[in-house]
Amino acid sequence: MTDFAPDEMRAREPAEAGATLAERAGAPAVLPELPASAAAQVLHWRPPSMADLDLLHTLMRVAGEVDHPREVYSRELVERGLTGERFDLSADAVIALSDGGEAVAYGEAKPADAETGVFLDGVVHPGWRGHGIGRALLSWQEARARQLLAASGSDRPARIAVGAREENEDALSLFRATGFQPVRWWLELWRSLDEPIPEPGRALPEGVSLRAYSAELSEPTRLAMNDAFRGHWGSQPTTAQEWEEEHALEAFAPHLSRLAVTGAGTAEEPHVVVGAVLIDVDEVDWELNGGPFAYLAMIGVVHAWRGKGLSSALLLSALRACRDAGMLNAALDVDAANPSGAVEMYSKLGFAERERSVTYAKHI
Repeated sequence: MTDFAPDEMRAREPAEAGATLAERAGAPAVLPELPASAAAQVLHWRPPSMADLDLLHTLMRVAGEVDHPREVYSRELVERGLTGERFDLSADAVIALSDGGEAVAYGEAKPADAETGVFLDGVVHPGWRGHGIGRALLSWQEARARQLLAASGSDRPARIAVGAREENEDALSLFRATGFQPVRWWLELWRSLDEPIPEPGRALPEGVSLRAYSAELSEPTRLAMNDAFRGHWGSQPTTAQEWEEEHALEAFAPHLSRLAVTGAGTAEEPHVVVGAVLIDVDEVDWELNGGPFAYLAMIGVVHAWRGKGLSSALLLSALRACRDAGMLNAALDVDAANPSGAVEMYSKLGFAERERSVTYAKHI
């Protein structure tokens, strides 16, 4: 069953009436002009390149102290964000520099799936806010998103999305003022690992074992997670290239991650991954969050194996591994409207909400 919220169901009507996405997108032939100056200073706008990585890292680090004060964007993470199989950095993004060469603003329109979604992400240096840069940048991003959707060749429902922490009222006010509507809430949940970690409520199904992530199980894990997140709001299949790039990051902790595996590992009966908890450990965030913690970046069980206690067994095994490795806390993010009952399961396992983020969207 496709997971459409009511407003998304309404957004399907134009497509079902026969209008193509190119007709609905309203894509401009020319992108809007960006402000040539702000605060009585000249702005220099241009397409970014990988040579701007250090400038962008500095911009995102300074802005992050205001926008997400408990999370630090590493240079490695910023670098990965500038890539993507369907993302053209030279056409789908823009950077503004001051006369002194400082990065003032950055914005991108990144295809979120092969045809029907574009996510807008942008940042303005805190010292340059309040001069209309953010509004102009968002207008440019939306126009570029409409061009991307119009060129997709699809006639399916589509959306242009943005997001921010619920505490970031300046960003949310901008989204509302420019016609975006809230469509999804995301919960950041934390759990102390000093609290007792219970044993699973039931035995593992016959033929299933839990083990740490290993390189030879990388591709089976990718296939399993693509199945597990099939139908989830905003989710898309991860390509082999995207998967390898993600799990090559320094923060990925394979020794703490846990897989549920079937099969004997032979040619006749190869290992099959049926569930996983994949964990990141990024020391740069520890000081801002009260000490060592592990982030449960991906948690899923394939559809055919649900209802057999694998999610809780994987989680509890991963939590014990994190505790034994010296972590003080564990954190994860979850869709507040997750249809699988994940929020209730996490609550029963001792997780509690710390903050929320909101996705705003326009349906095309």
